[in-house]
Amino acid sequence: MTNTITTSPPPASPPPELSSGARTTVRVGLVVAAAVLLVGVLVALAGVAFGISRFRVVAESSALPDTLRTLEIDIDSAPAAVRIRSDRSVDEPRVDMRMIDSSRSDARPLSVSADGTSARVSVDPVSSELLRRARAGEITIVVPDEMARRLTVTVRQEMGAVFADADLDQLTAHVREGAVVLGGSARRIDIDNDNGEVVSRRPISVTESFRAATATGDIDVEFTDVPETVDVETRTGDIDLTVPLPGPFLVNATTGDERGATVVKVPQTRDAGEATAVITARSDTGDVVVDDRN
Repeated sequence: MTNTITTSPPPASPPPELSSGARTTVRVGLVVAAAVLLVGVLVALAGVAFGISRFRVVAESSALPDTLRTLEIDIDSAPAAVRIRSDRSVDEPRVDMRMIDSSRSDARPLSVSADGTSARVSVDPVSSELLRRARAGEITIVVPDEMARRLTVTVRQEMGAVFADADLDQLTAHVREGAVVLGGSARRIDIDNDNGEVVSRRPISVTESFRAATATGDIDVEFTDVPETVDVETRTGDIDLTVPLPGPFLVNATTGDERGATVVKVPQTRDAGEATAVITARSDTGDVVVDDRN
């Protein structure tokens, strides 16, 4: 009699864990890719609903005042990617727009009002809700480097993504649906996001204060220079902050999830006068991590 012995194969090795830096890179890459593809997806959906022949691409450009100090970007009539960048090779500020619009409309949707030191950029609304949903676009603000450092920018956006890649004085963003992707530097940054992530494409420099609040989404920001105060909050999402040494830092990190974790890997102090920065980070349902750049 012959006994047959069946040998089970050894269990597969688990995949290697990603480091914090690798997770950040993957997350930012996914957010950027999703935002870049937003316009294309909307155009495709619009094409299915109405037919490609019923749409046109509108391209406009408008100069902004060369004495500009305050800029408002108000986009609530169409999904859009808003890009803010500084360019040492340009002499004058401008706004460029590309938008998918109905072929029934011959209007120029870009609207710019200015009074010398301030300007407001918006997209004119359409009368039909159906046509409003069919719109999608990209608005790019380009300013000289020296002007950007003195510029206060406020973005109000219904749906889309904000890409800030400039050295600004102040940046304020109110976004209802979409990601905010940060780069460059600022004295102050203030972000309110109803549904979307707040991430840094690369390490940013903020000197005075950084505040970010989102209802649904992660907050993942790395600083080369940490501001005096950092205040971040998400209801549904994780928080990952990376700050430069040496510190010390006054850190208040909390999570409302009993299975969540708060991990602080930077030198700490409870004396606000001694602290390099006061960091407050809160998540209702996720993990909170404050780490150094080493």
